[in-house]
Amino acid sequence: MIRKNRVKAKLKAGEKAFGIWLQSADPTFAEICALIGFDCFIMDQEHGPGDMQAAIDMARAAAVTDTTSIVRVPSSDPLYLRRILDGGVEGVLVPMVETAEQAKSIADACRFPPLGKRGNAWDITRAAGYGVARDYMKRVHDELLVIVQLETVEGIRNACAIAEVDGIDVIFIGPTDLAGSAGVGGDTGHPSVEALIAEGVAAVKPTGKPLATVPRRGKTWQQAFDDGFSFVAAGSEIHYFRGAAEAQFKDWLDYSALAPT
Repeated sequence: MIRKNRVKAKLKAGEKAFGIWLQSADPTFAEICALIGFDCFIMDQEHGPGDMQAAIDMARAAAVTDTTSIVRVPSSDPLYLRRILDGGVEGVLVPMVETAEQAKSIADACRFPPLGKRGNAWDITRAAGYGVARDYMKRVHDELLVIVQLETVEGIRNACAIAEVDGIDVIFIGPTDLAGSAGVGGDTGHPSVEALIAEGVAAVKPTGKPLATVPRRGKTWQQAFDDGFSFVAAGSEIHYFRGAAEAQFKDWLDYSALAPT
């Protein structure tokens, strides 16, 4: 039997989902986050070093829990989408989606005929338990989470059409690259970025598709939920380790400055 997709189930029930980013491609961090109880972790293969084997190993680390494993893939390449899904991750986040046509291509790559164009080798892939999960073909589309990331001005302008594509489950608004696209690179709290995010939210809401995002300047993850986002991924293991290491090193500098020689 294939696993129930915790994030997808919560979003379909109108509940909120909370996740964390993993940049290092280390299964230990995946295991820790799953054991803590996050709804999901997002393995970042757009900006992180991980490959498909690392994603499989990290997904295995979550298998003893019901935490959902999601990969932000490097691009919308349909061949990689098919391979990573055959590897058994339970969701994909595709960056830099700008048109409904691109979203349709993504949905087609993720779903089997007649809904899409994904090649079928279910009886040997990890996604189907190497053929042990004989309910796989009956349930795969119900448990698969396909998320597209809007992070350019063009993507926001086409937000409604993208959200209306069948097979796209969640619309994820990425403020950092959106700021770059709007000409205010790095300033995720700039009024022009806030206006674009509001435009995207307003365009997607009537479609009924859940909205996802990350914290941005001037907006905590709590405030993002309060603003109507259903799914927020906050922080990463690199961010948390760097902060803790910097604090520890500052303590050392303070101590060494006062300690007797």
